[in-house]
Amino acid sequence: MQIPDINPDTIPDVAMRQIVIQLLNVIETLAAENAALRVENQQLRDDVARLTGRSAKPDIKPPTPPSPPPADHSSEAERRTRTPRGKPKKNATLIVTHEERCVVDPATLPPDAVRHGTTEVIVQRLHMAVEVVRFTRDVWYVPSTNTTITAPLPPGYRGGFCPTIHALVPALGHGANVSQPALLTFLRDVGLTIGTGTVARMLLDPDGFWADEAAAIHQTGLATGSWVATDQTSTRVDGQNEVCHVVGNALFTSYHTRPGGTRQDVLAVLWGQELRYRLNDEALAWLQASSLPRTLFRRLREALPHATDMTAAELQQHLLTAGITLNPQQQQQVGDALAVAAYHAQTQVPVLGWLLSDDAPVYDHLTDTHALCWVHDWRHYAKLAPRVPQHQAELKAFGDRYWTFYRDLLAYQQAPSATERARLEDAFDALVEDVTGYAALDDRISKTADKRAQLLAVLKHPDLPLHNNAMELAARRRVRKRDVSFGPQSRTGARAWDTFQTLAATAAKLGVGFFHYLRDRIVTPATTPTLAERLAQRAGIAAQPAA
Repeated sequence: MQIPDINPDTIPDVAMRQIVIQLLNVIETLAAENAALRVENQQLRDDVARLTGRSAKPDIKPPTPPSPPPADHSSEAERRTRTPRGKPKKNATLIVTHEERCVVDPATLPPDAVRHGTTEVIVQRLHMAVEVVRFTRDVWYVPSTNTTITAPLPPGYRGGFCPTIHALVPALGHGANVSQPALLTFLRDVGLTIGTGTVARMLLDPDGFWADEAAAIHQTGLATGSWVATDQTSTRVDGQNEVCHVVGNALFTSYHTRPGGTRQDVLAVLWGQELRYRLNDEALAWLQASSLPRTLFRRLREALPHATDMTAAELQQHLLTAGITLNPQQQQQVGDALAVAAYHAQTQVPVLGWLLSDDAPVYDHLTDTHALCWVHDWRHYAKLAPRVPQHQAELKAFGDRYWTFYRDLLAYQQAPSATERARLEDAFDALVEDVTGYAALDDRISKTADKRAQLLAVLKHPDLPLHNNAMELAARRRVRKRDVSFGPQSRTGARAWDTFQTLAATAAKLGVGFFHYLRDRIVTPATTPTLAERLAQRAGIAAQPAA
């Protein structure tokens, strides 16, 4: 059905204009409901057909016209600012390590050929050859202690392989995201005699050497600034659904696989250790504002020690002693309140001042200020699918104003000032106070208005990004790893995924080659600074030890 293009603003009568606006919204609602009911009806028809032994309607897309592409909620086109691009000169950064002379065979030259100088071409050459080395090691006997002393192998040689192989396997498996079977095939193709179990052990970090470095990166990274960003994605560990939490800023990225994606899981990652719980004034205020029954609130206040840290086991013991039984929702509420209160009260690690994320509720109340991502906010608008031409025009017009304001925020980050800050605050209020008459759009605008403080956090902290794309891309690294390797088969495997992805992502941000870093840390650990030390040096702080 063709919906007429009616602009209510052209109707002089106010009452009639309001009636038309209401009718257009009714049309919008009915069109959306009709589309949803068509889909549901077809699903029910298919279910009935299967239950009665018949075939459901085949899901065949007609070749012509082409089937529509999947819904695209990206805002890349609207917020993109085009910059001039030019291909960098590759040879300007290359250091010549070897020179060779290329000559023409005199027998192939014409009789009148005259030498006309030389020309240079720079190429990159990679040597891949397997060497089998026999080390002859001196052995000395000490009669006084009845022991022997054997000359050590060169640094990094262990398990029958050189340090280059010990660095190459995790660099390809975790850095380049090569699956274990494909990695094994490649190593054998180049001439190595290596077994499946050996490759698996090299990918697992069995002695925890790299895990300590990854933990130090996380602790140091949390101290490098007043803000971090975070996101999460699913990961199956030994067939069980778990959640990978990604945390980072401009200098580091760290990965943490945990059983769930709750507020307490997020807090454990930000804290960098297992949670503690504390009943204090902050926790009491949280619980009092929650939906807990008043009787249960009083019993909790009387049963739990005040201003004392508790482990999860100690908290459960106090509840058991007092005869308090909590349902799952109440356990989550009480645990959240006490854990956040303990995190804010402790002094061992700095409490983050700013957290950048999407608008998932699990990120609320963890830090002093919660900044939200503008790209995530716009995705709600991108999901609107107006049928009425006037509503389509209203959505487009609002989008133009939305992204113009976004670009003003980007300009503010480059040159912040009190005057511009005040102007932008007023401009935001004007943006969200606009009433378009398109009910779904106006409802969405009101929700954006409710997030004023979180979306305008950049005005107080210009270093904050306006979007969380960096963490989304970091989470996508785990998704790509999951697509290739499905999921770790053990807790050790999950820890290895977290460890090497933390090292690879942080090395990239610091401009360090991942393979060369692994090899140098294996061969010369005393003289090769860790990524945590490089991170601390870049931020001008002291490196933090692993928790």
